Amino acid sequence: MRLFTIVKQNSSRVKSKNFQIISDNIPLWKWTVNRLLSDKYKTYVNSDSDSVLNEIKDLNNVEGIVRNERHIVWEQNSEKLGSPVESMLIEFCEREEILPTEKICLFHVTSPFITLSEIEKASEYLDKGYDSVQSVKRIQDFTFMLEEEKVIPINYDPSRVQRTQDISPVFMSLGAFFISTKAKILEEKKRLPGKVFNYELDSVSSIEIDYPGDLQLTRYVADSMLKSI
Repeated sequence: MRLFTIVKQNSSRVKSKNFQIISDNIPLWKWTVNRLLSDKYKTYVNSDSDSVLNEIKDLNNVEGIVRNERHIVWEQNSEKLGSPVESMLIEFCEREEILPTEKICLFHVTSPFITLSEIEKASEYLDKGYDSVQSVKRIQDFTFMLEEEKVIPINYDPSRVQRTQDISPVFMSLGAFFISTKAKILEEKKRLPGKVFNYELDSVSSIEIDYPGDLQLTRYVADSMLKSI
């Protein structure tokens, strides 16, 4: 299996998100990459940051990939359809030295508490009849959509009171990781081709940094982890 991720220099919702210090003076991108370092699996980091690409040289079994200029432009153009990250994954899979049957895990450094063991367990479903695996979070609570201020229930009956344990759960797709094989990804040109298995993450592993409050929560959890060592 190969591990692949992206680290971009700039971000909008959280300024310099990938470079925010998480704990012990470690920036977010490096915190997540360090947690997944292994002699068993090589990690590839696609980045437009010179500082990241330079630091990667000192990490064991990690290779930096200079971001294609078209992907940099794509990320800056919010009106362009499609996903530049998915395109980077496809570009990575086209590397000749990767066997068609090899498993590829796209992970995001903005999910700082995923573990290698979780990725390994999730990847096993590719040997059980599934073509790809995505990380998800189970939400067993009252969920609804808002359309022009109108509440539309998703998984509960608003006409009666229900216990949360009795309502049907909904699942939220996470950016933590997506796993498939090189052959399947290139066949459909998708990060989640074919039959998809939804791998549930717990409340800690499912933390994603999208907004400033997520960053604050991440720092609390990270500090707690270091103190318990």
